[in-house]
Amino acid sequence: MGPSGVTLQVLPEYQLRLQFHNGSEAIVDMKRRVRAIRFGRLSTPGLFSTARLVGSEVVWDNGVHCVRASINELLDSMQMD
Repeated sequence: MGPSGVTLQVLPEYQLRLQFHNGSEAIVDMKRRVRAIRFGRLSTPGLFSTARLVGSEVVWDNGVHCVRASINELLDSMQMD
C-alpha cells in the first residue's frame, strides 16, 4: 500500500487498477483521455507505463515529461464515460 492506502497497477491499453485499503478497486480506462489535451502526453506507451503513486497523486514521469493527476480526478473521470 502506498502512503494514501492505495496501490496502483498499470494495465494494458491505457488502464490503471487502483486498489484501496478497504478491499475495493477501480479500473480507470484512459484510452479516450490520452487523446485529450489534459492527458495527451500519456498517449506514448513508454510514458504511460511509468505511472506511480506519490501521496494521493498518480505521477507519470519519464525524465522529459511529467504528468500528475490526483486519485480523485481519475475517479471522477470514470463518471464521464
